[in-house]
Amino acid sequence: MRLKKILECYCFSNSTKNKKNVELFYNYHSPPPLEPLYKIENYKRKIMRCKICSHFTARHKIKVSEFYKKNYSLISHGNDMKKKFNKINNLKSRSDNFHRLKRILSYFKDFKKKEINLLDVGSGLSIFLYQLKKKVNWKLVGVEPDINFVNFAKKLNINVVHSNLRSNIFNKNKFNIITMNKIIEHVKDPVKLLKISKKLLIKNGYIYIEVPDGFAASRHPEGKLREEFFVDHLHVFSKKSLTRSIKLAGLSLLFCKSIKEKSGKLSLYAFAKKN
Repeated sequence: MRLKKILECYCFSNSTKNKKNVELFYNYHSPPPLEPLYKIENYKRKIMRCKICSHFTARHKIKVSEFYKKNYSLISHGNDMKKKFNKINNLKSRSDNFHRLKRILSYFKDFKKKEINLLDVGSGLSIFLYQLKKKVNWKLVGVEPDINFVNFAKKLNINVVHSNLRSNIFNKNKFNIITMNKIIEHVKDPVKLLKISKKLLIKNGYIYIEVPDGFAASRHPEGKLREEFFVDHLHVFSKKSLTRSIKLAGLSLLFCKSIKEKSGKLSLYAFAKKN
């Protein structure tokens, strides 16, 4: 997987040719102890860090995109998705999703009684959409590349489309809100994905973005072994690099914050707007 263009300071285009601004963060020869068992042969990968903005990029030949077609759901959640769903769902206020839902509904409190179209990108187990459906009468839809997740969503009576996100996937349908919960760190070009999402928004539509906080994770005692730096993350953000990514996508940043979640994950979340 070639990441040369985003390796030398992915966030600041005027520095992409200045290699002295990039340093090796860590060289992995084996999986971190808590990383899911992807059964990767020849596990060699590097994570590079930008000295300017503390953005982290992966450099390796592992075909991470293959994880999401089928095996990702089985490796990360097992064969019994209902059991995993119920476990997370029953955590209530002790779950990350509970607080994600709370902050999104708080931010869009004036929209609760309006006709809103919301798209959730990378819906996974659909816990977010399932809980959101209980709170609002909005038209909700998800998009998910893993067929196992899509089939599970059907059992929950949640509308999830089996596909990768493309600007033409929903024809002329536009959305008031798009949510991207831990998604853009998994793709080769996060800015491109944000630009595609922007095309699916109505004028003055909103995007909620949540990503791993690499800056905070790198300063943690467990640092390089933390899940923020697992193999499926091609990018790990800092507040500065997430802000820059949003602006490069042509979106207006409204709010960005670093948090420690109930699960212990170190994350960044942001609200952005299409003008």
